[in-house]
Amino acid sequence: MSSEIILTTGDLKQDYEVLGPVYFQLSNRGGGLFKASVFSTLKTKYSAQIQALKNAGGINTKPEVTRAARFLGGIVGEFAQEPTDFEISFYIATQEIKKRAASMGAHGVVCMRQDIDLDSTGFQYFYLQMYGTAVRFK
Repeated sequence: MSSEIILTTGDLKQDYEVLGPVYFQLSNRGGGLFKASVFSTLKTKYSAQIQALKNAGGINTKPEVTRAARFLGGIVGEFAQEPTDFEISFYIATQEIKKRAASMGAHGVVCMRQDIDLDSTGFQYFYLQMYGTAVRFK
């Protein structure tokens, strides 16, 4: 079950066998005319879990207002007291990494990394990549 998958940016002190790399990519850039972005689609799919995290204080609902935040507007979401798209993207990516690892028979993902890039031609778009190594405990 994916909810039981351990995610860590480091290593685990438990013996395990390496199953292989696990990867997930997410972007808020649309797929074309009238086609929703992967981010929008998954944000809708995970809306109940995101709301529960927001209610429990697990996602920041009062981001600090800075000049850069005002400049980025919708990406940061500082005016609406809502979680930022970056925070939501991170949550979605971790859930999707867990699903991929579970489908490989993994118990965890070690050495997880993420990268978020802003589109240099249209700064309102971002791209998130998350990856790690799926492992099964011995």
